[in-house]
Amino acid sequence: MKKIFASGIIFTALMVASDFSFLAVQAQTVDLGDLMISTFRTRVRAAETSRNVTVIRKEEISSLPAGNLAEALKYVAGVDVSVRSGLGQPVSLGIQGSDPRQVRVMVDGIPLNSQVSEQVDPNWLPLENVEKIEVIKGAASSIWGSSLGGVINIITKDPAKAEKFSGKAKITVSEFRTRKEFFDFSGKAGDLGYYVMTEYGESAGRDARSDVLEKKIFSRLSYDLQDGASLKAAFGYSGADVHSGIYPDGTWAGQPYQVSYGKLGWQKDTDSGEVNVELKHSRKKLVSHTYLSETDRDPFITVRSKDSGYQLSLSSSVSVRETDLLSAGADLDWNTIKSDLYLAKAEKVNAQAGFARYILKTGSVDYNFGLRYDHNSEFGSELSPSLGAVYYFDHDHQTVFRAGVSRAFNAPLLLWRYNTNPLYKVIPNPELGPERAWVWETGVETKPAENWQVKLSLYRADVSDAIAWAENGAGDQYKKNFEKFRRQGIELETGLDLNQNFSLFAAAGFNDIEDKTTGQTVKGAGSPRQSFDLGINYKNFSGLSVALKGYYDRWNEPASAQSNDRKMLFDLHLSQQYKQYSFFFNIYNLTNSAYWSDYYFPVPERYFEAGVSFNW
Repeated sequence: MKKIFASGIIFTALMVASDFSFLAVQAQTVDLGDLMISTFRTRVRAAETSRNVTVIRKEEISSLPAGNLAEALKYVAGVDVSVRSGLGQPVSLGIQGSDPRQVRVMVDGIPLNSQVSEQVDPNWLPLENVEKIEVIKGAASSIWGSSLGGVINIITKDPAKAEKFSGKAKITVSEFRTRKEFFDFSGKAGDLGYYVMTEYGESAGRDARSDVLEKKIFSRLSYDLQDGASLKAAFGYSGADVHSGIYPDGTWAGQPYQVSYGKLGWQKDTDSGEVNVELKHSRKKLVSHTYLSETDRDPFITVRSKDSGYQLSLSSSVSVRETDLLSAGADLDWNTIKSDLYLAKAEKVNAQAGFARYILKTGSVDYNFGLRYDHNSEFGSELSPSLGAVYYFDHDHQTVFRAGVSRAFNAPLLLWRYNTNPLYKVIPNPELGPERAWVWETGVETKPAENWQVKLSLYRADVSDAIAWAENGAGDQYKKNFEKFRRQGIELETGLDLNQNFSLFAAAGFNDIEDKTTGQTVKGAGSPRQSFDLGINYKNFSGLSVALKGYYDRWNEPASAQSNDRKMLFDLHLSQQYKQYSFFFNIYNLTNSAYWSDYYFPVPERYFEAGVSFNW
């Protein structure tokens, strides 16, 4: 690993010394220089941040072979998507080798992370209503608090931009008796802007007892007040009944869930900044039924868990010296969890935090300062400072070097402190504390030629009090703070525009996670050791779009998982836009490869998906 880092540093120095022109390379090789992002608690230009940021916009999403949010994210370099055995099955997200629980997932800034579940399943969220997806790779504790691995913020369509009534209807069919029906409409009536969508999906599944039924609705409202102020509201609901398929021991599981989320807010834009006050809410009802045989109608075990969270968020920003930007605010959180099997009674945790960020511009260098203080009623206080810099090597900001260091933490799930599961010999650990880390990041973004773009990133996180499973002498399992884990890696992205119609994209990443106490590589953490992405895109002026996407993830699983993952999978997307109509055809697992990271959950063999949409 030292050789890899040395090579990366040498390569970075050579790129910097060459003084190439710069064009930021993100998921579909998009120039982010003037793109505004909101995941930093205020709207800032992506080029001014010292962080490794990826943005996927709706135009790119529509050209992907992706039927859901998880499939769209798996093509993003550095985002680890654990694809399961069938359509609608639970999926976990990691970033650069981090655990899924260390990644904060939000919709329009509404946090969805639970105190019960270790992950946010992207299947909870619709894809068709997405305007863009913002991804911060790496620790973001100085911005959002508990987020050691990174942040994924799904930004939905803005009703305020809808000047006239419009809508879309879409029907999709695919193998395994799968179909989806989507309908939305938006418009503006006086000062009131509105957006409403609904989605219904069902699948018989690839195997017996692997069927899925999903229902999703979402709406946003925006009402313009005087003097640049506005009232905003959003509400979303996802409900599903998911069956796992037959496990090797003959059992199977039913996993119905209901997830609702929303917010009410007031925003005011001024000549020098903005002010936001938002009340956010999310609620998760998660149920797990276990059946002994395929013919069972009554479950052998049923677990019902509920998680409810509220957050009052205040944020503001103001321009200083006309060039600098100061932002500050506070978060107040209240969470309650219940579980009829894991908990004897409802448990609560409250948290308060204050934060401030400052972007100082001094000619060829932008300095990023960040500081956040968190106090958690269960886990105590954390101070998260960060310092970063962006160095521009020419006046057009065409070659950029980024570097930063930050203090980060991740609070454990409240459930781990109190849960007890006699059926599976799981015991609580009331002494469990947060993970803490020092995180270093550096990288260069450049453009060696007019149509060639390159981005190199290196990262390292020294995690103290890392959390993993442990076992006592009686065979009971529990979550424990270990002395120290080290997570480090390198990521390279490059894009080439052959002409106005053709473009190529490639990315490679390497993650290494080591238990510093034992010197052993940590396995089974749900992270790939190596990953590669390839993309070929074609678009013409007559509305034809073709995209071939390849991804390779060598998952760092133990031998007991019997992984069959050392191969690249390819997906193909074809679409044709004709006036108000659009037709598309996707082929997944084009080479029909047998693939799994865990032999219990193989990826489906080659299958097809087609659909038509109508816009008015």
